[in-house]
Amino acid sequence: MKNISLSLMLLLGCSSLSWAQTLTFPMEKLSRDVVALPSDNGGNFISWRMLGSDPKTTTFDLLRDGNTIATGLNSTTNFTDTQGTSQSQYSVVVKIGGEEVERTESVTPWQEKYKVLQMNRPAAGIDDVTGETYTYTPNDCATGDVDGDGSYELIVQWQPSNSTTNSAHLWHPGTEYIDCYKLNGTHLWRLDMGDNIFAGDHHTQVLVYDFDGDGCSEVILRTAPGTRDGQGNYVNQVADEEEIRKADNHKDWRSPTMATITGGQEYLTVFEGETGRAIHTIFYNPNRDAGYGGAADGTQFNWDDRSGKKDYVASYGNRGNRFLAAVAYLDGTNHRPSAVLCRGYYTQSFVWAVDFDGKKLTHKWLHASVSRTEVQRTDAQWNVESRTHKSNTFGLGDSYTAYGQGNHNLSVADVDNDGCEEILYGASTIDHDGWLLYATGLGHGDAMHVADIIPDRPGYEVYRCCEASPYGSALYDAKTGEKIYHKEANADTGRGLTADIMPEHRGMEFWAAKGHIPRESASGEFNVVAEWCPSINFRIYWDGDLQDELFDGSLDSNTGLCSPNIQKWNGQGFDRIEIGYNHSQTCNWTKATPCLQADILGDWREELFMWNLEDPSQMNIISTNIPSDYRLPTLMHDRLYRLGVAWQNGGYNQPPHLGYYLPDADFSTTEIESIKTEETKFKTDRYYTLTGMPILGTPSLKGVYIKEGKKVLVM
Repeated sequence: MKNISLSLMLLLGCSSLSWAQTLTFPMEKLSRDVVALPSDNGGNFISWRMLGSDPKTTTFDLLRDGNTIATGLNSTTNFTDTQGTSQSQYSVVVKIGGEEVERTESVTPWQEKYKVLQMNRPAAGIDDVTGETYTYTPNDCATGDVDGDGSYELIVQWQPSNSTTNSAHLWHPGTEYIDCYKLNGTHLWRLDMGDNIFAGDHHTQVLVYDFDGDGCSEVILRTAPGTRDGQGNYVNQVADEEEIRKADNHKDWRSPTMATITGGQEYLTVFEGETGRAIHTIFYNPNRDAGYGGAADGTQFNWDDRSGKKDYVASYGNRGNRFLAAVAYLDGTNHRPSAVLCRGYYTQSFVWAVDFDGKKLTHKWLHASVSRTEVQRTDAQWNVESRTHKSNTFGLGDSYTAYGQGNHNLSVADVDNDGCEEILYGASTIDHDGWLLYATGLGHGDAMHVADIIPDRPGYEVYRCCEASPYGSALYDAKTGEKIYHKEANADTGRGLTADIMPEHRGMEFWAAKGHIPRESASGEFNVVAEWCPSINFRIYWDGDLQDELFDGSLDSNTGLCSPNIQKWNGQGFDRIEIGYNHSQTCNWTKATPCLQADILGDWREELFMWNLEDPSQMNIISTNIPSDYRLPTLMHDRLYRLGVAWQNGGYNQPPHLGYYLPDADFSTTEIESIKTEETKFKTDRYYTLTGMPILGTPSLKGVYIKEGKKVLVM
C-alpha cells in the first residue's frame, strides 16, 4: 500500500490538534528505522519509529541478539539496554492486540554518538575570472524516500566556496552539484547544474516529495541549458517543446567578468528519485523578464521600483533572481500534491503551481501580484483574470497584495479548514486556488513561523519578523491576517523564533532580534517571561519531554567557526549541550543552520545533519540518546511538519513546526463514537473542532469533532 490515510491514533491521540490537522493526510509508507547508539550511562540506547497508522493498541518487544529483553512496551519507543555492547544486534517486534504483525531487521549500534555518512566530494575548481581556486562543502539538504523502501535518503547541495547572490561581483561561482545518498553511504546519483544556474542561497531550492503517488519521491527544481541529470544527459532533451530541445547546451550565458546571467532559457525539471534521470522539462515561469514561457534576455523588466534604481537581470539581477519553493496539497489531500515555485518578493511576486502525474509536468495556476493593488491569476488554460485590492489587515503601508511582501522563506498550511494548503508568502497569504487570501502590509522579512502558537485559539498563528519599516515583529491569525500582537523596532529585525520552551507558560513563547525579548502567547497579555533574547536559530525536539529545545550554531564571526549546541530552559536560564561531534559545522554563515533538521531515524525526536570541518566529504548524522517517557507518532506523519521539511532548504532556512500543540497530546485509549456522514440526521446539531471552532450541522469533512462533550469520528 503506497499511501496511508492519517490514522485514528494521530487524530484521537492529540486533543488539541488544530482543525487543519483533523483532515485526511496521505502519509508516506515508512519503516521503523531502528537506531542504536552508545548510552551515556553505559550500554546502548535504542529507539524506533511509531507510525501515524499504528493503532493505539500497538505494543513493541525489543530483541537483543534474538532474545527478548523488553516486552509489551506501550508508552515509549525507546529503551536503554545497560547490558548491551558494541557488537549487540537489535530488532523490534511490533504487536497489535498481542499478535505479532511485524519484525524489523537487526541493527548494530553506532560506535559513537553520531554516524558518519561518507560522501563523494566534488573536485576543487578554478574561477575563470579571478584565477583563484574554489572548493566544495555540503550546504542545504533535503530528504525523501526515493526508492520506496520506507527509509529516507539524503539529497545534498554541494556549494563552491565562491558561491554568491546574483550581483556585480567580479567572479564566476563554481558549478553547483546535487547528490543523492542512502544513509549507508551508497551514492545514487549526481546532478550537474551547469554554468547557467548560479550557486548561492537564493537560486536553487530542491523539492523532494512523492508528487505522483507511486510511493517513491521525485525531485523537482529549476534548471537551464547545460544542466545534466543523474545519468549524464542534458535535461532539455526530455522536453516536449522543440524550442527547449534545440537550445544550445554549450552556450555560456554568464557575463564575461561578473556573477550575472545575461539571458537564455530557464526550465523546471522533474527527476526520478532513485536514479536522478530527468523525466520531463518545461519552461520556468515567470522568466527573467517577468513573462511566461520561452527565453528572456533579462533586459525588458526592472525588478526594482525604488526611485532611480534599476535591477535588470542581465546586468545586476539581484532582486529578480530570488527564488523559493514548496510542496502543497492544493486540491485537498485526496489528490496529488503540487510543486509551488516562487520568484520575486521585493516588488512583483509570482507564485506558480505545477502538477506531476508520473510522466508530465503541467501548469496549474500562476499568481502574480503585479502592483500594490492588482493581482492577476492565470488559470490552467492560461486565461488571465485580475482583481483589485484596497486594504491590508494591519493598515500599514500602501501594498494591499503580495507585491513587496515576500520573505526569504515561506510556509504552507491549511489555514482555512478547506482541506487544501495555502501559501504563506511573507506578509501575505495566497489561497489554494491562486488568488490572494489577504495581505498584512508588513512588508519584506527574513524569518517566519506558522504553528498552533496559541493552542486555545482556533487555527494556526503566524509569527514573523520584518525588514521593512516599521520593522519589529508581529503575531497574527493565519486564516485572516488579523493582528494579535505587534511590536515595532527602529531597524531591520532580521530574525525571530517561536517555540514552546517554558512548561510554566501555556502555549508557545516568541521573541526576536532588536530587543524583542520572550513573551508568552496564551494569556492574551503577552507578558515578558525572560529579560534577554535566547537563540533565534532553530527549535528542536531533543531531550524527551514535550517542550522544544533550541539549536544554535553559535558562529564566531572572527574565525568563521561554529560550536553547535542544544539549549534547554531550566526555569531560570538555559543549559547548554555541546553536540559538535566529529568537527561538525553548520552552514549559511551567520545563519548557522544545520544542513538538515528532521525526524529521520528512530523515535519522534529530530536528527541533525552537519558537515565535518576537517573532512568536508563527511556528513555527521546526530541523533539523541536521551530516554523519553513519551510515545508519539513520527513527526513526518504530521502534515504541517512534513511539508515544512520539504521547504526547509529554501532561502534562509527555518525550522519545521508541528501542526498541533504537543503538551496537550492525550494517549488514552478512550473509545469514541464513529459515524458516517451519509447516515447521520444531525442537521441542526452543533459540532466543534478539537480546538473549539463551532460547526452547525454535520461536518462535511472527515475528521474528529466534539458533539455533546464526546469525540465523534466523521468518516
